[in-house]
Amino acid sequence: MKESYLMILLEKTSLIVVLFLLISKLKIFKSIFEKEKYDKKDLFVIAFIFTLLSILGTYNGVVYKGSILNTRIITIVSGGILFGPFVSIPAGIISGLHRFLMYPESMTAIPCFISSICAGILSGLFYKKIPMKLRGIYGILVGMISENITIILIYFLSKPTDLALDIIHTIYLPLIAGQLGIGFMVSIVNTIEKDKKDIEDRKKAEMSALQRQINPHFIFNALNTIASFIRFDPRKARDLIISLSTYLRHNLEFNDSLIDIGKEMEQVRSYIDIEQARFGNSLNIVYDIDKTDVKIPSLIIQPLVENAIIHGILPMDNKSEGQIKISVKNLDSKVKISVEDNGVGIEQKIIDNLYSGNMPENKIGLYNVHLRIKLYYHKGLEIKKLDRGTLIEFYVWG
Repeated sequence: MKESYLMILLEKTSLIVVLFLLISKLKIFKSIFEKEKYDKKDLFVIAFIFTLLSILGTYNGVVYKGSILNTRIITIVSGGILFGPFVSIPAGIISGLHRFLMYPESMTAIPCFISSICAGILSGLFYKKIPMKLRGIYGILVGMISENITIILIYFLSKPTDLALDIIHTIYLPLIAGQLGIGFMVSIVNTIEKDKKDIEDRKKAEMSALQRQINPHFIFNALNTIASFIRFDPRKARDLIISLSTYLRHNLEFNDSLIDIGKEMEQVRSYIDIEQARFGNSLNIVYDIDKTDVKIPSLIIQPLVENAIIHGILPMDNKSEGQIKISVKNLDSKVKISVEDNGVGIEQKIIDNLYSGNMPENKIGLYNVHLRIKLYYHKGLEIKKLDRGTLIEFYVWG
């Protein structure tokens, strides 16, 4: 008999684990699980999920002589191990109360209510002190302790004693073995967190590559331009030195934190000042900037402007007609940023290579921006070849 109940509970446990896996794959929940810190809204959503799964575990349980063989403790403990007491204690209280009210006349109602609360407290108690690699083992241990509390309370509180012993004899092994499900649920979230760390590592690697990409030719050309202005326009030379220092400072301060878009535009203007001084009338820049306080990754607009100048405007036969338009436009819930030029136009092959990740070395700056935007906002650059020129745009939000 015990073997059949063991198989039944393992099937119920597998169902809960698979259901949690499916929930974790939903974009709205995955984005929460991937966060390093959770705000009150996040914890409320997570607590709701685990409370719902705990209640479902009771509904999905198997009744045996007034007791319900179920997976409630598994989800309560998993919530505490992974997300702390603000998730596990509400889940324990609410699902325990639900179990009591579901069959208040059953001899195991009070023991299950008490052990559910104990599971919520015990699992959340050492939440921040348990290393990630030990979460699963600690969770299984807490689950077993919680179910042993259930068994002890059934023995002392349930009457008649003979029936209580029969229930204990039948359900004990399945309940203990079922706690292995905690390990599976913990591993699901651990995998999400590991994926998040891998993404962060990739992001840092790409940012480092972009930072190292400061073109020495641009620096030499800028210095030569400044040197030429010193002879006939010292004031302009002084302004260009300030622009160059601003440009270099932004590159040297480059990191993975979000910055105010105004600071990013300051870096863009410094770069353009130098290039306009260098090429004169060949560069006509139009700014169409809405006032916005959105924060964005650093060094994502300037490489697009540089790409437009070098690969769009300079190859034109009549460079004096070249124009670059930089736009920052407020939409309903997003900010659209675009760089448009009327140059020779981008080749479709380059667009295809960018989306497939097969970019040539001389376009690596464009690819870096595309990848970083995609990592932050889950959608990269949108590149369009126009009748005359190229339009590159992307969307950010706060």
